[in-house]
Amino acid sequence: MRWSPPGWNAVVGLGLATVGRAAVGYTALRHRSVGPDEDVTHPGRGAVVLLGGLCETGPCLEPLGRWLTRLGYDVTAYTLGAGMGCAQRTVDSLVRRVRAIADETGQPVRIVGHSRGGQFGRAVGAAAPDAVAQLITIGTPFDRVSPPMTAVAWGMAVAGTVGVPGLFGLECLLGRCCAGFRDSLRAPWPDTIPFTSIYSRTDAAVPWRSSHDAYARNVVVPGGHIAQLTSAAIQRAVAEELAAAATPEGDRAIA
Repeated sequence: MRWSPPGWNAVVGLGLATVGRAAVGYTALRHRSVGPDEDVTHPGRGAVVLLGGLCETGPCLEPLGRWLTRLGYDVTAYTLGAGMGCAQRTVDSLVRRVRAIADETGQPVRIVGHSRGGQFGRAVGAAAPDAVAQLITIGTPFDRVSPPMTAVAWGMAVAGTVGVPGLFGLECLLGRCCAGFRDSLRAPWPDTIPFTSIYSRTDAAVPWRSSHDAYARNVVVPGGHIAQLTSAAIQRAVAEELAAAATPEGDRAIA
């Protein structure tokens, strides 16, 4: 049984949200989002689920979320324990939520995920292809990350294994717990679901070859890993990919 001090999750959540807001504010100074007065050239409609990556909270997704809303999409952002929990349980939860949104709207859901959020999105698409209309990943590693990030991941796994609440464990990285999730990151992708992997060759956290997917349309943009959260280049690329996948008749309906 894991023990956590009273209010532990609330304190950690508040701390991560504060750090996330500061990080996004800092990167926005150098990598600005699309300006509020700039024209929207790729409007759209329908439900979009926006997924954050490791240690990313709501404030991290706000710039991209605002942009997608401005384009005309109905955006639901999920950070799900700041992406630090068991991957398979996170995916199982997301599958239920994505199916619920698809059932409610009568249309499959578009998924946009940054970093580990893109991993979750790929696994959700593999598990529930009938409920997913499109997947766009941003700076997502499908097999490996940089040595510093690898060290961080292993450190978190050890901490989670010894009882720190809210963290994935060694069983998630190596054991059967998340074996299905790991397999889904390089598994064949349905031809019927548009899939775009957006990444940067100057991403210090995720080697670009790890983001290149044989089943995806691969789009290269400038900028670092955290800058992807506020970059106008990323925002425009996402808008273009969403619009390009739309059919003249609109989204395919749930059968």
